[in-house]
Amino acid sequence: MSLNSRISQHVSPSSSHPMLSLRFFCSVLFSFPLDLPLFVLLVVEIVDRYDSECVPGAFRGNKVSFIKDSSLPKNCSRILKVRKHMKAPIYIYYQLDNYYQNHRRYVKSRSDQQLLHGLKSSNTGSCEPEESNNGLPVVPCGLIAWSLFNDTYTLIRGTKKLSINRKNIAWKSDRDRKFGKQVYPHNFQNGTLIGGGKLDPNIPVCIDSLLLVISLLFP
Repeated sequence: MSLNSRISQHVSPSSSHPMLSLRFFCSVLFSFPLDLPLFVLLVVEIVDRYDSECVPGAFRGNKVSFIKDSSLPKNCSRILKVRKHMKAPIYIYYQLDNYYQNHRRYVKSRSDQQLLHGLKSSNTGSCEPEESNNGLPVVPCGLIAWSLFNDTYTLIRGTKKLSINRKNIAWKSDRDRKFGKQVYPHNFQNGTLIGGGKLDPNIPVCIDSLLLVISLLFP
């Protein structure tokens, strides 16, 4: 199966050249005379360096000024093609290289108690500077949630758009133990500086698989 992948990617200045990697996985089942099944994993990896292509020519010598100019759009679309035939189900692994979110202040900027109890929890001191906004608490608070991954991608075969199932990408045990079923986003991304993706205030945090995965990366 041939796929075209269209990725909208926010551009960030980096001297170490940001790279986008897409990996497609599918399992092929073979059956032998002894009825012993054997699974073979087919992997297709596509790597795309976008730090030059996603910056207008006039700014390629000064990418920081491009990022700081709020009057210029920062979205960038890349079209990548998978040149091998793959059978469903296909699993996609999306990876960004040369982005480092391991600063001590960043990884501690969260509240496990708030993710579990919502507005009932006042244990949010570690979430600064994203603890509150306009005098109201932010749920989920902290820099980890604030910088929620907001890239988008679409898979197309020929002219047909393929559906992508993003459900249940986090372990059920983590969803049940670490995220409250009655905890809803509140006052999230309402400040003057937007860090990443937005959350639907009508959907509990335990349902948003992407938020769960991002939060669990920094336990």
